[in-house]
Amino acid sequence: MSIRVKLLEAFDGQPGRILSGETLARRFGVSRAAVWKQMQAMKQVGLPIESSGRQGYRLQAPFDSSLARFRSSRWATPHYFLNTPSTQTLAKAGAAAGLPEGHLWIAETQTKGRGRLERSWESGYGGLWFSLLLRPKMPASRVPPLTLIAGLAVKQAVQKISRVDAKLKWPNDLLVHRHGAWKKCAGILTEMSGQMDRTEWVVIGVGLNVNNTISKDLSERAASLYGLTGKAGSRAEFLDGFLRIFHGAYQQYQKEGFEPFRRAYWNNYFAPDQSVRLVTAVGPIAGIARGVDGSGAIMIESRRKIHAISEGEIVL
Repeated sequence: MSIRVKLLEAFDGQPGRILSGETLARRFGVSRAAVWKQMQAMKQVGLPIESSGRQGYRLQAPFDSSLARFRSSRWATPHYFLNTPSTQTLAKAGAAAGLPEGHLWIAETQTKGRGRLERSWESGYGGLWFSLLLRPKMPASRVPPLTLIAGLAVKQAVQKISRVDAKLKWPNDLLVHRHGAWKKCAGILTEMSGQMDRTEWVVIGVGLNVNNTISKDLSERAASLYGLTGKAGSRAEFLDGFLRIFHGAYQQYQKEGFEPFRRAYWNNYFAPDQSVRLVTAVGPIAGIARGVDGSGAIMIESRRKIHAISEGEIVL
């Protein structure tokens, strides 16, 4: 275990805890200068640690080192980073280099995290930011429902571990209801390379607000699990929960398609059979959300007709 991981683990706990450089150096058998160097690196990328005069280092927020200690699950091979521009970029580079399915890129913080349509995604310390490489044996046309299946797996992991009853918003968001409004708790970004008859690779990126602080600019639209429950969660537990659920669903989807997941997805939808407005590439459409079809498209009833919409975004 590296000195950086040991230092991260030493700070697990609640805000206000102070550890001196001398204590840390003695505990891990290194110099105080080595401790200082690592602490500066962690502070510079946004981890919530501050120098507290001669006393040492103080936590400013709940601290969870579990991602640094995360090891391979039965099918996922993790690559851990303290900071990176984007785990999605790393995963696509790994895909282009020929890495097999199951490789996983995790970061404590991202400087250029992004969502759909190249929107920036705030990725400060405390959230769960990762990208998973897949190589499904299917034509490219069958890839889109993997976004919905991943969303369902995130929702199920969140409910099982935190007991928060989050809901899905087509095609790639997880929402929680707080102070009378729906707020985003997680987002999924799926990118792929392939041809009509085959898929070379798929990268599924997930951003889940676990213990991270939501900025004032985003507080009307986003929420974290810590903000909802007041309890700091183990991000590795959420990651492992997602991987276990998604792996089984992914295998089933490759054999049976999306049909077995349609009802479960819609049962966890945030506004079934309610009026919605979508922004699509061909213009806005408004109607009643009636479900999702076997291709993962959302079915909108408008002017007494059912329209299957395969791309677009629901406006809250």
